[in-house]
Amino acid sequence: MGGLRHFSEFLLIAAILLCFPSINTDATCITSEKQALLDFKKSLIDPSGRLSSWNDNIPTFLGSLKSLRYLNLSQARFQGMVPYQLGNLSSLRTFNLSGNDFRHFIPRWIFDLPSLASLDLSKNLFLGPLPRGPWNMTSLNCLDLSSNHLDGSLPDELIHRNNLISLNLQGNQFEGSLDGIRNWSSLVSLNLSENHFTTILPNVLFTLSSLVSLDLRSNQFQGYIPGSIANISNLQNLDLSHNNLSSSLPSELFTLKDLVTVDAGGNRLSGPIPSTIGNCTKLKHLRLTDNSNALSGSIPSNLGKLSSLEYIDISKNKLTGTLPESLGQLSKLETLLIYNNLMEGMVSGILLDNLTSLKYFDASGNSLTLKANASWIPRAQFERLGLGSWNLGLQFPIWLQSQKNLQYLNLSSTRISDTIPSWLFNSATGVVSLSHNQLHGKNSSIFEIVKRLYIYYRGISHFLCEVKNGKPGLTVLDLKKNSLSGEIPDCWMNYPNITYVSLKSNNFIGSIPRSLFSLEYLSHLDLGRNSLTGSMPSTL
Repeated sequence: MGGLRHFSEFLLIAAILLCFPSINTDATCITSEKQALLDFKKSLIDPSGRLSSWNDNIPTFLGSLKSLRYLNLSQARFQGMVPYQLGNLSSLRTFNLSGNDFRHFIPRWIFDLPSLASLDLSKNLFLGPLPRGPWNMTSLNCLDLSSNHLDGSLPDELIHRNNLISLNLQGNQFEGSLDGIRNWSSLVSLNLSENHFTTILPNVLFTLSSLVSLDLRSNQFQGYIPGSIANISNLQNLDLSHNNLSSSLPSELFTLKDLVTVDAGGNRLSGPIPSTIGNCTKLKHLRLTDNSNALSGSIPSNLGKLSSLEYIDISKNKLTGTLPESLGQLSKLETLLIYNNLMEGMVSGILLDNLTSLKYFDASGNSLTLKANASWIPRAQFERLGLGSWNLGLQFPIWLQSQKNLQYLNLSSTRISDTIPSWLFNSATGVVSLSHNQLHGKNSSIFEIVKRLYIYYRGISHFLCEVKNGKPGLTVLDLKKNSLSGEIPDCWMNYPNITYVSLKSNNFIGSIPRSLFSLEYLSHLDLGRNSLTGSMPSTL
């Protein structure tokens, strides 16, 4: 029904563009293009009869026909074949078929529309290679084939096209050589992401001096990032993430003063973050994380000069040193992720105080120590806070009471030896990890609000399963490798949404409570390495 409604609107728009009123009130139509529209209409199934009034004659009030220049049939849920009669629309300049459900090869005739300047076939299920042989689209400058099932190498007809401004091939299975793309010298935007390119990163890419946006993520490009990247002097957005690039980040990369986004995560990069990064005063998004990255050295202090920065992710590397005080100048910074590095030293509360926009701060997996007085309260309201492996002292930090928006809290391996305070779970209501600490005392209220709770490896010495305030939202409970003893309480009916329970490697005795097996959504249960007895419940 949605596709039919869009098609009815198309008929009206097409008729208006094809017909202009003549001096008299009669309509004079261009026969070939009128027939193309009529044939197109006949090719569609119309069970409701909504198109029955559309017959061999276009209504006279629409005026005389004129060649169609703009055709937008996007998001209309069309299926089947693209009618070949549309190949008669020889004056068409913009053709948009995106967001439909076509499941066949792209028709050859589309590439013979001589006036076409913009073609968007994205978000369909087109398959197979692109047509070979001459493409008569001599005016084509914008081509979007993203999010289909196209494959094979890029045809010469595309490789040698020299008037392209924007090319988007994201989300297909293209492969092969890119050596001939020097003809793309007019390109402003190039997206080859999420394909199967496996070649050495071609140097010719970095001769495309008009590029503003270059996205090569999620391929298997190899080799190194050359210093010649500095030739793309207007580059603003660069994504090289999730490839097999190695060597170091070239210092020339950060001489590009218009850079707004840089993502080189998920590669095999090594060496320091170049100090030339201080030149990129427009930079908002920096991501150098993931997988086998082995960036080393300290965080450059001149990173603090980049006042536009909103997002930094340099996690999962081998960075050393501590957080430079200059980072406190980044008043727009919302996300700072530096977890799983080799950093150590003191981090002052003053530095964090100045980051008033910070919402997502995760520095877990580093040997850092927070230096702040007992009355310190951070000005930021965190949604994600990771301080795992930090030295926070023996007690839970009182300043956590000031946090009202926490959805993720990691205080694992922080050397805390304390009773879990009841206020903690008024601050953190999402994912909480308190593992690898020395926790003790009764904790009957800790499950009432939190959704995912991880306390394992000697994290808690007493376990109570009581709920006072109704059914909580707990979905994950991981209490493995503690000193929990006695029988497993038969209270699991109070946790109807739980999907994951691990109580392994404790000192539980007795039988498995029946209520555990009444949980509708439970998909993972691990009770191993306890001293449980009895038979399995018949409700399993």
